[in-house]
Amino acid sequence: MADTHSALEQLADISEPMLPADFAFTPAMGIALLGLLGLVFLLYKMYRRWRYFAAKRQALALLEQLSVAEDAPGQINMLLKRVLQHYQRDHPALSYNSKDWQHWLAQQHPLPLPDLTLLLYSNANDTAAREQLYQFARAWLRAYQGKAAVNCWPEAKHA
Repeated sequence: MADTHSALEQLADISEPMLPADFAFTPAMGIALLGLLGLVFLLYKMYRRWRYFAAKRQALALLEQLSVAEDAPGQINMLLKRVLQHYQRDHPALSYNSKDWQHWLAQQHPLPLPDLTLLLYSNANDTAAREQLYQFARAWLRAYQGKAAVNCWPEAKHA
């Protein structure tokens, strides 16, 4: 028993180091935390953008399927209007007649646009005009950023 008592007496001399009472927030930790928050914010914005343009990606995929359809010009025209309506519900171009709609579309992209009235309402199977409309629609959809220009076409005449 004497041996254990002496061992206990020896342990009494050992002192534990004091633990820091406060958490020390270093500048490096602050920079790392700001960097992490910035990365999370950037990823969140990228995800929101990806979700925002999901309809545009879907329209481009649908356009590829419409390229071989017999009624492709009418379907492509409807697809362009649906994309515009999805992103800008109150856009004035949605209520334009065919002539004004074509004029507005032609202003939106530098590629030539065939005569939509002839293409949509005639029985002629003009493959060059159909291909030109398809190329225009594909270029317009790729360039579209969710905010089409709202210009004053057709010009309002005041008394």
